[in-house]
Amino acid sequence: MPDRLLERFSRMMGNNPSLKKVADDLRLTSELILLVRMIFADGELKAVELDAFKKLCSSAFGLNEEDIPGVLKYLKDFGYETTAWDAAAMFKSYSPERKREMLLHLLEIAKSDGQVHESEAEMIRRTADILGLTAEEIHTMRAG
Repeated sequence: MPDRLLERFSRMMGNNPSLKKVADDLRLTSELILLVRMIFADGELKAVELDAFKKLCSSAFGLNEEDIPGVLKYLKDFGYETTAWDAAAMFKSYSPERKREMLLHLLEIAKSDGQVHESEAEMIRRTADILGLTAEEIHTMRAG
């Protein structure tokens, strides 16, 4: 309880612990940039996709949901010159399991509105190609 109170006080004073975590980890920043790009891959921002992003930020990366607006602002400021392909390239040296996990995160965002649009599928295919994952591996992930 005291830790939570200190965290809220820190946030009120302008500190954002999740933002610090993202800013200190270029690979986390890169993955979040990819996820944000997936939100917009079909050309529109849907609340259900943003909700899926927030849940992923919390469950997969340990970020506080109330910090997400600050994280999104940081990603916008930091990522405006970073392409999705530059961000994906950060993961080339990752283990196959971690690469699949990242693609599953992209799929989770893409599927969150009930369908995978062609532009979203293309982004997933291109990202998988950069990571060296096969079409069969992607198909297996999509089925799950």
